[in-house]
Amino acid sequence: MKSCVLGIEGGGTKTICAVSTLDGEVIGIGQSGTTNPNLVSETEVKDGLQKAICEAISHRELSIEFVCAGMAGTGTDENQTLINKLIRQILDLSSLRSLLSSKFNPYRNIYVCPDTVITLVAGAGKRHGIVAISGTGSIVYGETIHGQWVRVGGWGNLLDEGSGYEIGRLALQAVMKSYDRRTNPTLLTQMVLDTCGLDSSDKLTYYIHRKDLSPSSIADLARVVNSAAIEGDIAARNILEKVFDELYDSISVAAKRLDFKNNDATLVLSGGVLTNIEMVRERIAKKVRANISAIKTIELCREPVKGAIQIALEKNVDCVKQSVLKKQTKIF
Repeated sequence: MKSCVLGIEGGGTKTICAVSTLDGEVIGIGQSGTTNPNLVSETEVKDGLQKAICEAISHRELSIEFVCAGMAGTGTDENQTLINKLIRQILDLSSLRSLLSSKFNPYRNIYVCPDTVITLVAGAGKRHGIVAISGTGSIVYGETIHGQWVRVGGWGNLLDEGSGYEIGRLALQAVMKSYDRRTNPTLLTQMVLDTCGLDSSDKLTYYIHRKDLSPSSIADLARVVNSAAIEGDIAARNILEKVFDELYDSISVAAKRLDFKNNDATLVLSGGVLTNIEMVRERIAKKVRANISAIKTIELCREPVKGAIQIALEKNVDCVKQSVLKKQTKIF
């Protein structure tokens, strides 16, 4: 059996599980929908995690030594405990139990943290710097090597600023304002209607109040806004300008609240908005370089799950060291 670790990335839209050898080679990937405990039920969280884990393992001959899960919605001890419990239950299934290393302790070898932590590690290589995530939701998180940390935002779809959901919501508002003739015509109108499969703006109100409409469906309209902005649409550009201001302000506040004594922090940008909308990403990078001296480098992170793998590998080494020390300790 090949010794390995599991790295899990749970976001507001999708969940990814990666199987890595102890040398860092990814040998399996699994994927499912959102497992954010603030967005879906406990049963849906468990089903999503189980699907991603089983798909990643895919009947391989493995010996699992450590699991790290970086999950959106786990900023509280309660939700971290919940995710830990669900992973223990999944690994205790008869089909998976035989794949656990003889040294695997479910109360020691599973580590759950917010997705911000694994994204910071994936981009910066260590837990020292600031990460700005803007996908369906948004959050800015910073940490120093001394353990000081700060969080700005990340308060859910309705409250998050600078998120894909906010971009989508503002796009819908822009379409309806134009429909009411409170503002000038905008390219967003036809683009949004085409995306939603509608033939007139007045039908949007029924569309957006459907019970089955997910937050990610609203956030998907960020692509439409980006396309309209590239074509020079004023309403779309104003939306992206607002998002840029909000994200930069959050990054600036985080940098001021943390003590990066050597001005050696890395800023990691992640999430669909920052990876796909160049207009927002490049403006943030330019303003950060000009105004925030604590940030030395800026990195783009498209695969946060790599941070979960790195943490799992590092913590597995720590567990092995502790186990060796215990064996070496003599009791007189």
